[in-house]
Amino acid sequence: MNKFYLGKLVFRSEMRRILILRNNELFKHNFGSWHPLKSERMNTYFKLLEEKSITNLANVKVLDTSLIVNDEDILTVHDESLLNLIKSLSIRGGALDSDTPVPPGTYDRARIQAGGLIEGALRVLNNEYDVAIQCVAFGGHHATRRHVGFSFGFCYFNQEAILIRYLQRRKYVERILVLDCDAHHGNGIQEIFYSDPTVLYISLHQDPNTLYPGTGFIHEIGEDKGLGYNINIPLPPGTSDENYIKALNEVFKPIAYQFKPNIILWIFGADTYFADPLTSLNLTMNGYSRITDIIMDVGDKLCSGKLIVEFGGGYDILSTSLAFYLVTARLAGLNIKIDDPYSPPKGESEAISRRVETLIVEIKKTLSKYWLLE
Repeated sequence: MNKFYLGKLVFRSEMRRILILRNNELFKHNFGSWHPLKSERMNTYFKLLEEKSITNLANVKVLDTSLIVNDEDILTVHDESLLNLIKSLSIRGGALDSDTPVPPGTYDRARIQAGGLIEGALRVLNNEYDVAIQCVAFGGHHATRRHVGFSFGFCYFNQEAILIRYLQRRKYVERILVLDCDAHHGNGIQEIFYSDPTVLYISLHQDPNTLYPGTGFIHEIGEDKGLGYNINIPLPPGTSDENYIKALNEVFKPIAYQFKPNIILWIFGADTYFADPLTSLNLTMNGYSRITDIIMDVGDKLCSGKLIVEFGGGYDILSTSLAFYLVTARLAGLNIKIDDPYSPPKGESEAISRRVETLIVEIKKTLSKYWLLE
């Protein structure tokens, strides 16, 4: 039985103003009964917010989004051939690959989802809110510039990249930090910004030798002016809270402080959870609380707490919805504890800890030309 401990608001004298984005059209997206990504996780997440009265807090607002991106916005990131393909498939239905069906209406829903992310960011940058949160119906970070036979991993348009280009083209921001905490590497974000020094992409993901999409190795650090601005932390299967947090503290934090972003986009994937059916990392609910606290602290120090949070992967409905709820509550200032819904994993082996330690040393050595890392 899950237990929810709702404590007092503790993090700041001024509570974070939280905007939670939703659009009813996204609940209609159906990959199929066989598919691991199910809309029930969104439904359960929003039910938890209501049942636990998060939506009744004075500093929390749920917004039905209205901004929809146009083709011009999409083409700042993607090739026209991909845009036309998704438009065409969306009329009667089809698929980009065996794992990424395109049900009717996908083109419009993808524009709505990207628009919601932008709407949230604009309200944060206009100082109406401190944090904007979007729970996505489908992914974005695997979507590359064009469709050339590469698997798209449940993604259509790269809404994260569309958001970044939208904000930069309109001079809202200059430098954006993307922290990708999904178990799968965001190969699409990496490809799109690989030579761009205005976008710092830091991804913590499961070792690409063991998981889709097979990218995100240490040596993939960018090119040309973007050298050093693409940072991969490929963690071995079985990595626990302690070693995940060690990587955040020793790699993410010092580089973030040197980059000094105008805003942080945090992609949080609950597929890093120990019971996720598709992945092999070993994070827990307690770990998610600690990770959230780290990111809030970094955001406070670097960009006045301005965060855009995208809830990404997660394929066990119960643990995923609980994790999304937990992160939302922590961001809202609640000192909340959630017991793991399943029996917790055994302690991490010394071999895995040594691998993570070696990995961090190698990353620091690889990036030493570009960042000061102790």
